Amino acid sequence: MYDKKFSVLNSSYRFTIWGLMVHLILLWGVLDINFHSPIIQNLPNVPVLEDAPAKRVVLFVADGLRFRTFNEAPPKFLRHVMTNIGSWGISHTRMPTESRPGIVAICAGLYEDPSAIFKGWKEYPVDFDSIFNQSHFTWAWGSPDIIPIFTKGARGNIHGESYPHEWQNFDIMQGQIWRLDSWVFDKYLSWLREEAYEVKNTERVIFFLHLLGCDTTGHAAKPYSREYTDNMNYVDRKIEEVVQMTENFFGDNATAYIFTADHGMTDWGSHGSGSTDETETPLIVWGAGINALDSRQDVEQVDITPLISTLIGASVPINSEGVLPWQYLNKTDLKYINYALLNNLKQLIHQVKANREMNCEDFIDWRERELDNIISELDKDIEVKDLHGRLEETVNAIQLAKKSLSYFRQYQRLRFLTYLSIMWIGWIVLLFFKIAGIERPIVNRVILLIADILFVCILITIFISHKVSGCSYWRLPYYTSLAVTSLWLAVRSTIIYSIKLKMHSNKYFWIEVAGTTFLLLTMFLGLMYRSVLSIGMLCTAFIQKLMFKESRNFLWTALFLAIFPLLPVVEPYPRVYIVLFSMCVVGIMITLQIETKYRKAMEIFRLVVTAFVYLELIDGRNWTSWMILLTTPLCICTYSTQLRERMKGVLFGLFCPFALLSSSYEPFFFIILALHLSSLPQSDTFSIQNNKMYAHHLTMRELLEAATFMLYTLLSFFGTGNMASISSFDPSWTRHFVTVFSPFTMFLLILLKISIPLMLIGCASHFLKPQSIFLSILLLGDCLSLPFIYYVAPEGSWLDIGSAISRFTIAISLPCFLLLLYYLSYPLMTFIPKKLKLYVELEKKHVV
Repeated sequence: MYDKKFSVLNSSYRFTIWGLMVHLILLWGVLDINFHSPIIQNLPNVPVLEDAPAKRVVLFVADGLRFRTFNEAPPKFLRHVMTNIGSWGISHTRMPTESRPGIVAICAGLYEDPSAIFKGWKEYPVDFDSIFNQSHFTWAWGSPDIIPIFTKGARGNIHGESYPHEWQNFDIMQGQIWRLDSWVFDKYLSWLREEAYEVKNTERVIFFLHLLGCDTTGHAAKPYSREYTDNMNYVDRKIEEVVQMTENFFGDNATAYIFTADHGMTDWGSHGSGSTDETETPLIVWGAGINALDSRQDVEQVDITPLISTLIGASVPINSEGVLPWQYLNKTDLKYINYALLNNLKQLIHQVKANREMNCEDFIDWRERELDNIISELDKDIEVKDLHGRLEETVNAIQLAKKSLSYFRQYQRLRFLTYLSIMWIGWIVLLFFKIAGIERPIVNRVILLIADILFVCILITIFISHKVSGCSYWRLPYYTSLAVTSLWLAVRSTIIYSIKLKMHSNKYFWIEVAGTTFLLLTMFLGLMYRSVLSIGMLCTAFIQKLMFKESRNFLWTALFLAIFPLLPVVEPYPRVYIVLFSMCVVGIMITLQIETKYRKAMEIFRLVVTAFVYLELIDGRNWTSWMILLTTPLCICTYSTQLRERMKGVLFGLFCPFALLSSSYEPFFFIILALHLSSLPQSDTFSIQNNKMYAHHLTMRELLEAATFMLYTLLSFFGTGNMASISSFDPSWTRHFVTVFSPFTMFLLILLKISIPLMLIGCASHFLKPQSIFLSILLLGDCLSLPFIYYVAPEGSWLDIGSAISRFTIAISLPCFLLLLYYLSYPLMTFIPKKLKLYVELEKKHVV
């Protein structure tokens, strides 16, 4: 008896651990397959170019300056450069349109590494080569979040300095809005006066001035504001001063200047997604070696890297994907441009060969063979007189090298996705048997033994074949062995268990079947088209009204909930009057529904303080907002543990911190959602006390309830926003808690805002009787996420790519998150301080 119980418990632990591993593997695997790290270490460098047109480059990066605002009213000096002495165009960025990826694209020529998704915002996930590494000396000044990316672990040629982190305050009333940029300019001019003489005649020198003022001002005052334009004009005046003093000091006409931005910004002061305002940034180049163009020449952001390298004659960084925009260079020296393009081609070829080797393929692709022939011919005809024809041939070869690089990076994508799909289907089969399976009375041990032996033989064959091939990369056997292991566990389940579904007919059976199918379809479409969730909500209201006619307030709250996905998404700039009106509604509810005087006084007091903080009559950043947030669990625990009464406490308790993080109609969505969930059919006891998760036969009613809660989960996630609004970041959402730039704190607060409606779902889930329904939710969510594996792809616009990743991540993680919230919400729904005190006293008496 004991051994059998221990075996079941141990099996449950193994099942949970394997399920967690499979979800994490799939989440990482899809990103790894589609966006495998472009960074390969120890690639050879291309030769340094001789007779470079510039000895030094001054790189100005105006963080957060979008092209539209710049183009509508170009500042005086830079407009003069564009018109008369330099070249200009649009630098097209890619998602994520954040500072670190943009700066790395400009200075290293590569886009954000996929592994950065699981890293912090300040550190780059792996070491990479940059133009600063290839320079003789580099001096950099700017943000403490950017400069250390390049100075940390540098070999001594990179010198950087940053201002205090506390200066990155989005509250523009705290001081001069230009302080961040003026510090950078002052540091450079001070260096020019005091230390520049040491490198006056040194070649391959880079000065990097990172200017965060436009980004900070845009977040706080928005890009269409006078403050944003003033900051842009201030940067323009200081750049003119820098250019004059630099030319006066060096006096050799050997300095090139580049002005650009890492990303743009939306009208409401956010960035991170793929709108035109976020992806289009200005690029202006002038000085030594630069052609004076009278027309716009657009480039990709990574193309700036080989441009800087070519101007000073340095090697192109080994992992750069950029293509030299040769039109920007002075055409009087076509021979040098040809050499630079040939270097660019060789640098890309090194990456093509390395990526082919990573795929454990020995054959040489026709593209690679053709590129080798082209390079061989170009090296032979180095003194050819037809420089224009040679230039065109090299440019075409570079385009072929880019296509070849993309081909090898995605070479095994379909094969890896197939292995992941097999692994995922195997897990779904195992989960289905866990929910609806019972152990067979007689298990065929011979077949089970054969399956085990076959599995071991297949695994051994996979690893021996890989070892014999001599390939040092383990991605292929890794994905293959995972697929085989998952398939083996699924096969074992079919041998050991049989399916027992309660399919008995009742008058609601076909409604349950059709409702579950329809809700799954609406959830799938709702992840792509937010408004479809309204149809799902109306369907839920209709089904629940038929099946639970006694439920109160269910229909009208469901109809109200169906309206929210049809409304415009919430934008960051606050609509104070809507939030204040929601506070008045909650105040009336508190007055009418709470009978206890001290509890009513407590809730009214918290609500009034919240209103004062939101109106900024009280500064909540010091302690007030944080006290409201931290005392929320204590306030909830003062309510009775009767389910509907405790749900009332959850509504009133979580409303105040949620309102402080809101900017429009989100509080009304929260109120309606809480009232709707409170009107669900109620069980007599908490389901967490029902510990018969695996001794329960699955019914269609439970699948319908699982689909309904899954819909609530998606609705709570998308009721007030969409993919772009969730992925875009704006600090105004957290302005009542913190204004100094603190990525970790701000991220946690934004995550809290998204989680609060989900906490309601977790609390309401205790209305359900069988605990096994959460495994049903997990099953439906996992089935829902399977098609989204193939929607994630590296092709298309970066907004589409980012949205596909978000849909897949949400589909796979929300059921797990709901299960987690179910357990985390248990103390909120059951804990009473008096009971704890009584329990402690009883324990003391017992000890005595």
